[in-house]
Amino acid sequence: MRNTYLWLLQLITGILIAVLLGVHMVLMHLDAILGFFGVDATKITSWESMIERSNQGIWAGLYIALLAVVLYHALNGLRNVILELTPSVRTERVVTRVIVAFGIVTFVFCSYVPIALLSA
Repeated sequence: MRNTYLWLLQLITGILIAVLLGVHMVLMHLDAILGFFGVDATKITSWESMIERSNQGIWAGLYIALLAVVLYHALNGLRNVILELTPSVRTERVVTRVIVAFGIVTFVFCSYVPIALLSA
């Protein structure tokens, strides 16, 4: 039953990645689409524009949410691939603990930048 929930969460995070990455791509990289909707996107990637956006909580939240979703999706997928190769229960526990520890450290380390910029 636990694996069913993990698989369902894997599917949900895949959908969330598509949505959050789609928002990021449209707002940051697709000037023609923004121009079509009347948004001036000529300086969206300038340093001043990035610093201005980083002081808004919604952008920090978007980036941290995208980080969390991508980390879970990637690391759970990696865990599943490794566990298909190693049937041992002991190995499963070790792999799971190592991947969870790596995920937590990576999340904390990578969340620092948006949070630091938000408070700057």
